[in-house]
Amino acid sequence: MTDSDNPNASTDGNGADSAEDEPPPYSSEPDMSPPAWQPQFEDLTAESLQHLSEDCRNPLDPPPDCFSTPTPPRIRSHDFPPFIIPSLADRLPDGFRVLYPRGLLEKHGITRNDWVRFLEDLIIAARLSAQGQSAVGSRVPPTVFRMRGPFIAGHVGTAYDAAFARGPLREVEALLGVWNQSAFERRKLRVSLHVRDDGDKKPGYRLLVESM
Repeated sequence: MTDSDNPNASTDGNGADSAEDEPPPYSSEPDMSPPAWQPQFEDLTAESLQHLSEDCRNPLDPPPDCFSTPTPPRIRSHDFPPFIIPSLADRLPDGFRVLYPRGLLEKHGITRNDWVRFLEDLIIAARLSAQGQSAVGSRVPPTVFRMRGPFIAGHVGTAYDAAFARGPLREVEALLGVWNQSAFERRKLRVSLHVRDDGDKKPGYRLLVESM
């Protein structure tokens, strides 16, 4: 995507980035309303969803590279204000927009591939949870049985005890905790999940990304 396609892109008459593209000063005041400033995003949503339709991997298996790569020696605190990654719909298994904020996360040691892996793993975790499977922490003990019913008679599947299974919301929150502890917090970043309520529009979710 070129800057001409990006509604957030802004240049002066000479083609250089204008001062409006610079992040505004950091503020510690909590504000859950959509921020007036947003990074220059690279939108990888379509490419990522196509990749997920062909990929059968499990989150954290193998662990992402950024869990073990060294933290950059000097990282500025609060070097950008919080920004938001919105969900695609009101269901977590439908995923989030795969938006990479150019020029921000690299300074914290998070590459484009790391960020795409993170957002894709959230989608996979939510989808697995909707099927009664957990990709985070201790797995729910499976019981193999022959499923019965007018449409699935004779099909051998794996059932999970719903009393012990986490739903998509709890599973995504658990995976967020793993990423924060293993990759983000030591790089002075934090990502949290929030319910989005836009009044008349359908509710959904959003990820709040902060520089600590």
